[in-house]
Amino acid sequence: MIDSLKPEALAGAVAAQAAVAENPEVTALVMRAKEGDADAFADLMRLHERRIIGLGLQMGLRREDALDACQDTFVKVFKYIGKFEAGRSFFKWLYRIAINVIYDHLRAGRGAPTVSLDELDAGQAARAEGEAPSLQARVESAQLAQRVRQSLDCLSRRERIVFVLRDLQELSTEEIGVILSLSQITVRRHCMSARQKIRQRLLPRQS
Repeated sequence: MIDSLKPEALAGAVAAQAAVAENPEVTALVMRAKEGDADAFADLMRLHERRIIGLGLQMGLRREDALDACQDTFVKVFKYIGKFEAGRSFFKWLYRIAINVIYDHLRAGRGAPTVSLDELDAGQAARAEGEAPSLQARVESAQLAQRVRQSLDCLSRRERIVFVLRDLQELSTEEIGVILSLSQITVRRHCMSARQKIRQRLLPRQS
């Protein structure tokens, strides 16, 4: 179970995975943060906080609760970063902690988010030749995102996180497997099941 992994055990869990090449800038910041460099830790937060907030929104938190979950995530990271083993993927370790924290907030009864144009992931907005999306395209994208997020309640817990990481966060099957300690076959199975359930919810007549 994902939520059964305590932060102090996460470093060891990730260390058991094959070494993954990390961005040299991130590696340097992590090493400095492990040594107590507050500026380096602040830089790590700035590099990752947007994606953690986005993950919270995509998992079903309201924006204010996603912000709180992001803050709680980095509180835990600060507490346990000294146990993080150099040479491993900080990003994947961070995501494992974030997922646990977000589930804690969801269990506390946070409601479904409202979706605004400003909350759309800039990386997913429009990819055609780098052009900015039209207002209509952004509105349609926001509406679709809202419908998809409202459909997540039909998924099991494991299906939900796999779907969010694969289709919304755009992580690879291999990355998700490392983060969740699942085989790639299991990740694909949960992803296919989640997509089918969401398709049935959004397009019942075409399923």
